[in-house]
Amino acid sequence: MVAHSSQTLLLALPLLSYVAANAVIRRSPPKAHDVIVQLFEWPWESVGAECTNFLGPFGYGYAQVSPAMEHITGDEWWTDYQPVSYILTSKRGNRAQYANMVSTCAAAGVGIIQDVVMNHMTAGSGVGFAGSTYTKYSYPAVPYSSSNFHYCAGNGVAAGVTNLNNVTNVRFCELDGLADLAQEQPAVQDALTAYLEDLVSLGVSGFRVDAAAYMEPANLSAIYSALSGSPYRTQEVYDGGASNPPMYDTIGDVIEFGATSYVMQAFLGTSGTYMTTVSNLVTPVPMNTAWDLIPSNVANFIMANQDTERSSPADSLNYLSPNNAYVLGAIFLLGFNYGTPTVYSGYDYSTYDIGAPQDSAGNTSPVTCYSNGWRCEHEWIAISNMVLYHNAVGSAALTNVFVGTEQQVAFGRGSIGFLVINNDATTWTETFTTSLPAGTYCDIIHDTNTAPTTCSGPSYVVSSSGQFTASIAAYDALALFSGFS
Repeated sequence: MVAHSSQTLLLALPLLSYVAANAVIRRSPPKAHDVIVQLFEWPWESVGAECTNFLGPFGYGYAQVSPAMEHITGDEWWTDYQPVSYILTSKRGNRAQYANMVSTCAAAGVGIIQDVVMNHMTAGSGVGFAGSTYTKYSYPAVPYSSSNFHYCAGNGVAAGVTNLNNVTNVRFCELDGLADLAQEQPAVQDALTAYLEDLVSLGVSGFRVDAAAYMEPANLSAIYSALSGSPYRTQEVYDGGASNPPMYDTIGDVIEFGATSYVMQAFLGTSGTYMTTVSNLVTPVPMNTAWDLIPSNVANFIMANQDTERSSPADSLNYLSPNNAYVLGAIFLLGFNYGTPTVYSGYDYSTYDIGAPQDSAGNTSPVTCYSNGWRCEHEWIAISNMVLYHNAVGSAALTNVFVGTEQQVAFGRGSIGFLVINNDATTWTETFTTSLPAGTYCDIIHDTNTAPTTCSGPSYVVSSSGQFTASIAAYDALALFSGFS
């Protein structure tokens, strides 16, 4: 696996209308501030430092962090998703470190989205990371006993999820042999509510609800309604099957895996699918109607996550995708106008199970970007600068859509931004018509300066008629945006 620096991900771009790097550079103040970055497996102290040093300055609104509760021991990443108790001690740190992370990030203008596991407990027995003993169906540190779980085979015998088209099987049977909590029981609801409320009291901004599709929406709604304030929630619900996104999008946002899949198919040109080209993503109609997805205002649009990047065959683009597709897909995610975007930031892995780097005691190692396997995709300039672009254009409508080949598309966002994506194998030279005011604009995709307020990238002059000419290299992009008047 190759560790990338922020500089090695810059995309080369031949220019026709080039202006010196010290020309007038116009950047707008952030507006949307809703971009989430999933800092997969990052320890709490590293998250806090990243909020201060990078996420806040580059306009990320939220950091989504891995589960914060006592889990089973082991060096696999999925041990995080087998809770033993709701004690805030995990391989990423203790309660004090967690609270300090939340307050440090808040001071930097970044909220914490906490990944929470409420569907199940463990698949086996042992001693948890914080020292709590447990057996499957008995968790004294919560406490849960055998009466608090589903046994869908009856007579105290559990059976697994075997039919995704049977809603009862999905919601009342064991997922991968994990003890399935009975969220309809008041005692279970009370325990889960107390856990979430504890996180809210520490300043958490919202939740990513793991395996939401395996729980009854009414039970989740009851838990959400009992919380103080209105914390954000985004719910993991896959498309297809008996338990599907429209059943959950009235009680919170839903991760729209359909959008993730279509972006992968378009940028890879996957045969036999509808969305096989990048131009299909934008034309002829908005993607949520063309693709029959949930509405934009309740959709969480993710680039990838720990499951999709490891799946075989792949369920999303990943950092090993060919022809710069991962970076181009992230640029599209942040430049288009669908859903609340989540950027993924992971680490190198040689096998499916391998967890983040950790010490001999099982504690996750501190993060140093581009070292020890930490990839830090959210710091790659082409991606982090597109967060600034996303914040600037806000909810502005699509304008000036232009298609070259089927794998070449350009579009504006009102009179604020303009994005060109060339997912083809040849250079695209074109004179583009935009709604941008006349002026000089920095191409933020090729900015070589890592400061969020200074651009050392190539610049373009947009004429009084809104036109500029550019050559975009194969598998490359260009993005311009203006300040507010």
